[in-house]
Amino acid sequence: MAQHDLYYQDRNPSPLQLVWYSFRERTAAMIALWFLIILLVVTLASYLLAPYDPVQQFSDALSLPPSWTADGNMAFLFGTDDLGRDMLSRLLIGAAYSFALPLVIVIVASSFGIFTGAIAGIDRNAKYRLFGQVFDRVLTIPSFLLALVIIAILGPGLGNAIIAITLSLIPQFVYVTRNAVQSEWKKDYVTASRLNGCSDTYLMYRVIFPNITPAMVMQFTVALSVAIMDIAALSFLGLGVQAPTPEWGSMLARSLDEVYLSPWSMVLPGLALFITITAINIVGDSLRRAIKQRMDG
Repeated sequence: MAQHDLYYQDRNPSPLQLVWYSFRERTAAMIALWFLIILLVVTLASYLLAPYDPVQQFSDALSLPPSWTADGNMAFLFGTDDLGRDMLSRLLIGAAYSFALPLVIVIVASSFGIFTGAIAGIDRNAKYRLFGQVFDRVLTIPSFLLALVIIAILGPGLGNAIIAITLSLIPQFVYVTRNAVQSEWKKDYVTASRLNGCSDTYLMYRVIFPNITPAMVMQFTVALSVAIMDIAALSFLGLGVQAPTPEWGSMLARSLDEVYLSPWSMVLPGLALFITITAINIVGDSLRRAIKQRMDG
């Protein structure tokens, strides 16, 4: 007679699994997430996927429309610009500057800003209060305007644009993190942990931080959208990525003179920016709601 197990182990989903279950119930969020995953993979492999060199000019294919139009050519799937450069190749390579680079910028800015904001939130010394007040004043300046001021001091160029955008985003993370930590610090569960002898480090990473995750997630996605827009705007103004390097903002600037002759040269990079930023906002908002729903539940 076969023996059967008499005891069964209940497997309760982890907090991360609960967040994922809530997140995947939203169709728009899953579509946006898959888009961002595909975009990231395509960006990382852009130099392998690009059919041509993004600066290569084809003199016999100037302002060629996309391949799905009557005058299109399958050799140039998304057409060419007024200099005969392949639009698909420029969009793929441009994703590294318009999506991957802002992502790295936000990771660096958030790491420094969250760490600094956490210290300012739990430390009651006068120097940290003064430090927080300085960042509050800086935060009154819009990030793009602050980036322009820094660019004016350092000069135009991609490297300086990266520094400017990073420095303009750090105060936002400091402000949000400090306020969130200070708000949680006054609650009973933190007071109980402090009375039990928990260190400030333990309080921050094991007690407070899990409860401010929704605010951090929202700030990260907002900052990523801002970083993408800022680097596109700086490149559009000629202060960021310099020609002939492809970047979606600089491609928009280049297409202004050809908007009536080759509208696809403006529509394609503009659409890429719009869809990317929309997807980031949808994923960020859905993830924040899923985390908050788990915490409230």
